[in-house]
Amino acid sequence: MASKQAFKRLTKEYKQIQENPSPFIVARPSEANILEWHYIISGPPGTPYEDGQYHGIIMFPTEYPFRPPSIKMLTPSGRFQTNTRICLSMSDFHEDLWNPSWSVATIINGLLSFMTGSEQTTGSISTSDNTKKILAKKSKEFNISSSNLKFRAIFPDYVEKNNKEIKEREMKLKLEQDAENLKKLELQKAQELKEIPTSIDNIDDPEDKIRAQ
Repeated sequence: MASKQAFKRLTKEYKQIQENPSPFIVARPSEANILEWHYIISGPPGTPYEDGQYHGIIMFPTEYPFRPPSIKMLTPSGRFQTNTRICLSMSDFHEDLWNPSWSVATIINGLLSFMTGSEQTTGSISTSDNTKKILAKKSKEFNISSSNLKFRAIFPDYVEKNNKEIKEREMKLKLEQDAENLKKLELQKAQELKEIPTSIDNIDDPEDKIRAQ
């Protein structure tokens, strides 16, 4: 249960986040527990995480803002172990470095900055850029799947957006595949027509008849 000070501080921070939204970050507290926050990081353009959607949890102690929170990422990213505490200067791994002036937005922006770098820490993993890109493409499907029920509960609006985007992507892919299959079929028919022997009796030009013999 949150202390009065933690409740007041987190309520204020949520209001500030709503009034000043970030292009790459969304954060909301659980309705059942204001100490449990859920965030979404949208992969920045020009990184292997572009178009990815990464959901995680920040658990604040009852003594917040005087003690730091724990930070986890639930969506597979290729950068962090899933559902594992991440060691950052703003996390509960380093209480000695914690600054009470840091906020929810500060913490998630710090996580995003670390995510797009290459430094390793407890809770991080090392994978290729190609692996990160593949996981980015799969991230929205993961978030709305039964593997991530908390995302569905906290972000119903994003579930709707993700479903719509996935259906549009699948439809576009189907149209592209249909067009490619039609093109292959037309080329195959054209090749078959070329291979059909031409009857000499159907050739009118005498010179063409001689060449066909």
